[in-house]
Amino acid sequence: MHMTNVSLNGLRAFEVAARHLSFTKAAAELHITQAAVSQQIRRLEEQLGVKLFVRKTRELSLSASGRELAVTTRAAVNSIQNTIDQITGTNIKGVLTISTLASIASRWLIPRLSRFQEQHTDIELHVHTSGTKVNFMTSGIDAAIRLSPIEEPGKALNDKSLHSELLMPDALCLVATPVLGKTLGKNIHALYEQALVVDGSRFNTTDTPDFTALATQEAITSLKLDRSKLNIVEYSQSDDVVLAALAGKGVALTRLSLCLDDLEAGRLQILFGYCCPLNYGYSLVYPSHMNNDVRLQAFKHWLHSETEIFHQRLRQYSQV
Repeated sequence: MHMTNVSLNGLRAFEVAARHLSFTKAAAELHITQAAVSQQIRRLEEQLGVKLFVRKTRELSLSASGRELAVTTRAAVNSIQNTIDQITGTNIKGVLTISTLASIASRWLIPRLSRFQEQHTDIELHVHTSGTKVNFMTSGIDAAIRLSPIEEPGKALNDKSLHSELLMPDALCLVATPVLGKTLGKNIHALYEQALVVDGSRFNTTDTPDFTALATQEAITSLKLDRSKLNIVEYSQSDDVVLAALAGKGVALTRLSLCLDDLEAGRLQILFGYCCPLNYGYSLVYPSHMNNDVRLQAFKHWLHSETEIFHQRLRQYSQV
């Protein structure tokens, strides 16, 4: 079918409705009535000869054909918007919404964001915290920072419409306050007399390895500790592990990315030289059509400059 036979208004209405999975929200964004949105999409379906949506009483979902067209129309709309922004000199302005884990947001990303905002005053960065899989088509999120294997961060995506790139690896550290560290001295068996605070959160589904549990077990084995003698205390939030250590509630096994600033400030110290690089780290995931988005490019450039500093600290602390 030739493009001249397809309604561009219908394609635009479809793109917005597919993104929101709602004719009502699409009508609000397009400043037309819900009936007009529905009519345009029905006309588009008639022109194409396929159903684009599965309509139920209180639910709207995309058909298989609709999902395919939604990816293409979303990419086309973004490409057109980027070109308009570039030729009108407004290519940087706008909102960029990033999803990331609450722990890395509070312990690493947010404390550094002032530097990004100083460099890019016309980009409004929104940070959304979540560990669940992002639906980029309907959520309004532009990119996500997630934990993934270092060797093949994009392998687990199973989605050719997404791009993934490694930002930085991480390490698991045994840390405590200087006061508690002085109490323990060089006797590693003194750990049996303290609470060992660990990360009990789960980053993966049941059919994939549990990064946290595996790293914790490897640490206990590497330190030649008897697990049965340890007083292990699990926290369901990764950042709470660091907060417990800062409060002197025990010795913590935590990721370097979450305690780096506290190590640098002297609020925590690494015990027994244990800072072991992990086989997973943080990756930036985003739809392939966002690859040329200037806001995302600016954010990526800044992220890589910050993660380069982290790489240096990782090399430093893993040699302690």
